[in-house]
Amino acid sequence: MNASLTHPAPTAHLNDVPGSDRLLGRTRTELAEAMTWLAWYAPGTFTAVMDYMDYVNGELTPVRM
Repeated sequence: MNASLTHPAPTAHLNDVPGSDRLLGRTRTELAEAMTWLAWYAPGTFTAVMDYMDYVNGELTPVRM
């Protein structure tokens, strides 16, 4: 039997994610430095985060220029 993805889990809001209080209130520079560190420390996790951020509500977001 194959798993069905017809009913995906609802999207979590930032306030619903454990540890999100560590992100709120950070500057863009601080967040960029954290992502740079993550890319060095755990490249697979960094790739997963970046891939996740390409989607909003399950739909691929258009490329921004």
